[in-house]
Amino acid sequence: MVNCSRIDIGEIKDEDRLGILNYVVVKKGVKPHDLGVTSQYINAIRHGRKRVSDDLLCKLLSFLTYEELASLLRGWVPDRQATPGDIIRVIATAKADPDFRQLLLSMLYQHLGDYLRTMGREWRVGEGDIEAYIMAMRLKGVKDKTLRDRLHYIRKALAEMDWVLSPEGINEYLYEVLNEDGPNVARHVSASLKSLLKQVLRKRDPYLFGLLYNSFTTIKSKPNNRTRLPTINELRQVLTRIESIEAKTYFLILAETGLRPGEPFLITMDDVDLEHGMLRIGKVEATKKVFVAFLRPETLEFIKSQYLPRRGEFINNIVKPITASGLFNNDVIERFKSRFLPFDQGRLKREIKEAAR
Repeated sequence: MVNCSRIDIGEIKDEDRLGILNYVVVKKGVKPHDLGVTSQYINAIRHGRKRVSDDLLCKLLSFLTYEELASLLRGWVPDRQATPGDIIRVIATAKADPDFRQLLLSMLYQHLGDYLRTMGREWRVGEGDIEAYIMAMRLKGVKDKTLRDRLHYIRKALAEMDWVLSPEGINEYLYEVLNEDGPNVARHVSASLKSLLKQVLRKRDPYLFGLLYNSFTTIKSKPNNRTRLPTINELRQVLTRIESIEAKTYFLILAETGLRPGEPFLITMDDVDLEHGMLRIGKVEATKKVFVAFLRPETLEFIKSQYLPRRGEFINNIVKPITASGLFNNDVIERFKSRFLPFDQGRLKREIKEAAR
């Protein structure tokens, strides 16, 4: 039978509530006293003098199966949305209970299999991975200068890709480097990334290593042509097709500042001057120590009126449960809260790509 606490009854309209009442009382023969009300109260609802209250609706739902409710609501059941706190409780239960863990994994692959396979195409690199790379290169007897050069290109690439390596992200970044910095720099970057993958990821995860390593080649020559840049009208058309507020904001910053795709995710709230409509980034990379850009008044107004409220809501929904969980230290939480774009980089890029097709 339907558990009232598991659905959002506030979304059920009055006419649907009346339909549920008639079905339970007439079709299923449930008596008013079984619902805790009188016949006169039921008649008052049927004649429009009263509405089906939330309390009465919950009692009515206890006599229905989910299939019956779905039929009465024409296939739509307003399930209560899960919160980040729910996620943490599910994970904690799955870690402690093998049977529950197996059920969870089975349902995840059944309903989110495509997304999980996409997640399996990414390597989230950490400082521990960089330390492992340094150790492996020193054991090979690589000269200090060569190692310093490799680390320079690796750290620069990782910073601009938000420390996440995926086939799409690597190729996008290499294409930008090739067009902006030339084939010589692109060659060093591609060779350094392949070196990192080979020394650290190959033994740890052969499948992911092969996927990433074979997704790009070491650049050796200058490309024969360049892709045509989009016009202002084309950019505007893409913007109108982007669905989420956060992806629109990301797209606007890219279009107006000239930052590379990974760089807006390095911006903190302290870097944003809303009064003067200016972005001031203390350090983007070693060769670009100070970056300043001005935003159009329309973009600034969009950020103030639409993006910042959306960002604040997102931050609150995430921070409260993870703080209560005790799984993350304060430094991690504060860094997350300070990010101007705290959203998943891959999702925002996918939204823009979909809109641009």
